[in-house]
Amino acid sequence: MYDSAPIGRSHRKIESQDASGSVCVLCSPWLGSCATQRPVAHGDSRLRSGMPAHTLLQALSDTFTPQQIATDASTLQILAQDALHPGRMPGWAVARPLCVVRPLHTAEVATVVRLANAHGIPVIPVGGGSGLMGGAASVVEGVVLDLRGLQDIRMRRADRMADVGAGVTIQALNQAAAPHGLMCGHDPWTVAIATVGGTIGTNSLGYLGGKYGAMGDQVLGLEAVLPTGDILQTRGVEKSSTGPGLHRLFIGAEGCFGIVTRATLRLFPLPQTRLLQAWEFADFAAGFTAIQTLLQSGIRPGLLEYSDAHPAADVSPPATLIVSFEGPQRVAQAEAEEASSLCTTHQGRLLPLQQAEEFWAQRHDSGNAYAASRAAGQGWHRYLRRHPLDYLHVALPPSQVLEYRRRSLEILAQYRLQALQTGLWDHAGLFNIAFAGADATTFTAVQMVLLQLCQDMHGAMEYCHGVGVRLASLMAREHGTGLDLLRRLKHCMDPQGILNPGKLALDAHT
Repeated sequence: MYDSAPIGRSHRKIESQDASGSVCVLCSPWLGSCATQRPVAHGDSRLRSGMPAHTLLQALSDTFTPQQIATDASTLQILAQDALHPGRMPGWAVARPLCVVRPLHTAEVATVVRLANAHGIPVIPVGGGSGLMGGAASVVEGVVLDLRGLQDIRMRRADRMADVGAGVTIQALNQAAAPHGLMCGHDPWTVAIATVGGTIGTNSLGYLGGKYGAMGDQVLGLEAVLPTGDILQTRGVEKSSTGPGLHRLFIGAEGCFGIVTRATLRLFPLPQTRLLQAWEFADFAAGFTAIQTLLQSGIRPGLLEYSDAHPAADVSPPATLIVSFEGPQRVAQAEAEEASSLCTTHQGRLLPLQQAEEFWAQRHDSGNAYAASRAAGQGWHRYLRRHPLDYLHVALPPSQVLEYRRRSLEILAQYRLQALQTGLWDHAGLFNIAFAGADATTFTAVQMVLLQLCQDMHGAMEYCHGVGVRLASLMAREHGTGLDLLRRLKHCMDPQGILNPGKLALDAHT
């Protein structure tokens, strides 16, 4: 079954059959073509730096307790990989870490990084492991830093802020903030395991991003361990004009410039009211026009979820919009009434409230299923699909969305791939498309064609999950001379390239 949350976050469910013809019920769309996760590749007893592995382990053991260091195969297997399923990147496999270290505070992170830098040993920071692009996967042998032990939370109610450790999950942050009448503005699909550090590293987007912004928009300041082991602290204030905001250097950088260990986050009042609506439009274009009109009116829904099912170049199925309006009762009510008027004007049909309520209640189900599987040491559910399945999340100027959608559906038809869904999330220019079919080689080639088409139309190839290893090959095309600048920054800050190597195409050879 195609569960909507990770690709279009749609209320619709699109069924896909496995090789036996039965419906794969537990397999969610982020799985790509379901397959057994590849085992980690084994390294030898000597690191790339030439340092014997046992020497490094002894040095770590002198500082950390036995409970903070893991070398067992099961732990290494799970923490060497994130949620990038091998079916979405054929031929790729993770490397076996030397060990996993579980620091409990920033000073311990700095100790590991300082030791690694002295000997040229790679360090891979890991949070909840819910990233979909391999941003937290081990591509070379090194030390995995499991940051989930960084659990400090200091609420600052008068400032509407919190100082939060990188290992704190968004769910735990919300639980700590709620008694103060506050909440985090970021609501990812994997809220139960997505960590503050990980979501900053990818600048991820959540269900409430239309109103509150992406995770990076929540960050006012941070603490980070640099590749030298030095600790950087930026000021957690609403605004400064004292040179470039250094905290922004680490937002979306996937741990390549430094390891975020704590962040000062802005918080928002818990909404007095949240009003949900569901609307159906005759086709994608009709609903898109209504959404454009709604956003141009100045209204910012909390949730904006728009999708169709099984579109094609010559087929325009109905599309469904789910929106929420939240805040003070009178404000939310006024926005909901204006939205109703606009949707009706654009020939929208109001659907039963239950449909919107069910989507809202179930929005984290897919992430919770993955979290349970990972906690059990199983990684992905072990199902097989007859055909690959994947999804893209691209950012476009809103004026280009309908044309991109049209051309994408034509390309899929040309290669006999099945479009499962197209949609929008949070904003009119954040477009999703899910598709399936064909052999892995053709499938991967078409993915690249669609991403390059987005770039040619002045868009960005990903708006939610980061780059990691999966999209690294398109970074030069995405950034042009900007990639050279990013590589210069990387080399300046991390001349030995120890922090999260292989990600974002920041290594000169990638």
